Amino acid sequence: MAGRPSSPQTRNFLRRLSDPQRMILLAAGNGDLSKGFENVIDLYHYAHNEGYRPGMELNSLQIGRGTTNNPKSDQSIVGKVRESVGENR
Repeated sequence: MAGRPSSPQTRNFLRRLSDPQRMILLAAGNGDLSKGFENVIDLYHYAHNEGYRPGMELNSLQIGRGTTNNPKSDQSIVGKVRESVGENR
């Protein structure tokens, strides 16, 4: 990753996304990159609260199998409001 080193005071950042990164953010945001970025931040917030830290294996997380798009899920959560983390958006 090239560019200036990050700072905890950074408010905005510009980053070139690879195709796989763009596809992940688009999927996470249902076609909206900004919403996908917010959802990935929310997901990391959840993982951090569950004890995940950088460098740990992702399979150490015990995440439930139900998702909004899982056709095998018995209890759909489609249409329910996602709780915001942090500031109101």
